[in-house]
Amino acid sequence: MENIALIAPNTQNGQISVKNLTAPAAGKQNRLSSLERELVYLAITLRIFFLAIITLRSFKTIKKAYNSLLRLRKATWNGQIKKIHKVDGKYYFNLYTPGWPSTAYDQTIKSELLRYAAPTQIGGDKLRFIFFAITRKCPLNCEHCFEWDNLNKKETFTLDELKQVVSLYQAQGVNQIQFSGGEPLVRFKDLVEVIRFASSSCECYIITSGFNLTQKNALLLKDAGCKGIIISIDHYMPHLHNNFRGDQGIFDTAVAGVKAAIDAGMVTAVSICVTGDFIDGGHLLPYLEFAQELGVHFVQILEPKDIGRYAGKSVLLEERHIQQLEDFFKIMNHSPAYKDFPTLMYHGYHQRRVGCYAGSRSLYIDSAGNVNACPFCHTHSYNIRNILDSAQKVLPVKENLCPRYEDIA
Repeated sequence: MENIALIAPNTQNGQISVKNLTAPAAGKQNRLSSLERELVYLAITLRIFFLAIITLRSFKTIKKAYNSLLRLRKATWNGQIKKIHKVDGKYYFNLYTPGWPSTAYDQTIKSELLRYAAPTQIGGDKLRFIFFAITRKCPLNCEHCFEWDNLNKKETFTLDELKQVVSLYQAQGVNQIQFSGGEPLVRFKDLVEVIRFASSSCECYIITSGFNLTQKNALLLKDAGCKGIIISIDHYMPHLHNNFRGDQGIFDTAVAGVKAAIDAGMVTAVSICVTGDFIDGGHLLPYLEFAQELGVHFVQILEPKDIGRYAGKSVLLEERHIQQLEDFFKIMNHSPAYKDFPTLMYHGYHQRRVGCYAGSRSLYIDSAGNVNACPFCHTHSYNIRNILDSAQKVLPVKENLCPRYEDIA
């Protein structure tokens, strides 16, 4: 078992003290038994093979595509990831693959198989999911905001136009949409309606600060078809998160929102922008303990990027920070000592090894309507407003590049 030295808060006086953890505390959330986890993992692996058979038919092609898909999954996770979370009758490995069993999951796997077997054929390079910023309004003042230049201006889309955008991308094969902003829950009524419209043929998630995510609203979102909530919490110490977000009450609001999402029966994650100071302070493991106590299924680590409000600032992580994150990612997801902790998602790990998934599988529509490869690239392939205003409403060829990591997975 790993013995990880860490920095943890001294709750007596608010100072920082060092301690060693040799075993994690038991999480509050009911996790899968080892037997159920193994059986589900086997069932999903067999399902992938079955889908390869019915989709590709040729044994040689099946073998090539199936093995390529499994290799990519291992490279992404540094091995076989067997952390699985059961939510509302479905099983989830990560935040970007629909729950199994479902039609959306099968469509995702078929698209991936075709990507390796016949990338130049129709269906071999489809979008899988999109990030869609539905509002330019936000009540916070976040230090790292990548939408900073777009915020608090006249809204780009009406409710009807939000639905039109959803329809355009669903026709392209999208089976998951993550709604963001600004703060998407500012437009709560419109958000409920667009999720109700979209959820019949794809999974819907919300990326939020926790603002307006009350128990009542969480149940309304779940009833509309929302599958998951990703709540930004950038520190387990309330005052440091509040300072980062520019609102002295947002920590309590975010934690209450996490509880509301879990109680409503949705996939629930916390997302954190990890700065160099955060890593140097030894806060990684205490944060995961905090997330486990909250009972979330996933923790998403994002690296700061020099865009938006961080533009022109020295915020990029140093190599030593990246190495610590990679080691932490491997330990938390594969060490038996942490098998009952939330799954840790760190995109930088696979982006530096197999390439980025943005562009080829996903894109980001910002709150001004610009279509980018991802939220952190801001490459502006085209503006979706121009498509909505045109007579034919035909989407251009999507962007398929990553200016930061270059390679596309």
